[in-house]
Amino acid sequence: MKHIFILTITALFIAACGKSDKDYKDFAPGGEIVYPGKVDSVKVYPGNNRVKLTWLLKTDSRITKCRVYWNQRQDSMEVAVTRTAGVDTITVLLNNMAEGPYSFDVYSYNAKGNVSIKNNATGDVYGAFYTSNLVNRLFKKAVYSAGKTRIEWVVADPRTFGLRLRYKDLAGVTQTLQVPSSEMITNIPANVLNNELEYETLYLPVPNAIDIFAASTVKLTAKPE
Repeated sequence: MKHIFILTITALFIAACGKSDKDYKDFAPGGEIVYPGKVDSVKVYPGNNRVKLTWLLKTDSRITKCRVYWNQRQDSMEVAVTRTAGVDTITVLLNNMAEGPYSFDVYSYNAKGNVSIKNNATGDVYGAFYTSNLVNRLFKKAVYSAGKTRIEWVVADPRTFGLRLRYKDLAGVTQTLQVPSSEMITNIPANVLNNELEYETLYLPVPNAIDIFAASTVKLTAKPE
């Protein structure tokens, strides 16, 4: 009896291992169904009312399309696939997305309509609410002397990566400077029309975001030094 029990356990273990995510099988009245290979390495890249998804197809040359679902499967997008001999990267951009957190389920399909096991990834979409809470970098003073303008900044918020500074030269042409967060003093070696400048601080909500977000515009007037 002991030997029979061991053989039974072994048989069950082999049967369980024979059904993998990459290429698993099931039985139906019409015969055996071979399911498509599961997509791999799903990644989410947040944006401004949009989001980019990427995933890999590493196995199964029979895959003809993929589909991604979100909003508890109420919304979806289908992506046609043409497999190559190697690993294929699939990229999808979802636009007009409401701000908030999302869970994405991604499936692959073959020409017979058979569907794979899902692969899931989560991520956020940012928008007006996120932008409304962004604050601008402060400045200590803005002064001009002998045709030059100098702005001295307060230490930047570590969440920012810089700011966009604009002014008009004496010919009325708008000039734009990108000021990194590490810069404490910005020198403009030119005359500024009416000594007026404006700027907005720039943010990336997460390192892999596909869009830059800006705080509301701040106007300043340089004073004589």
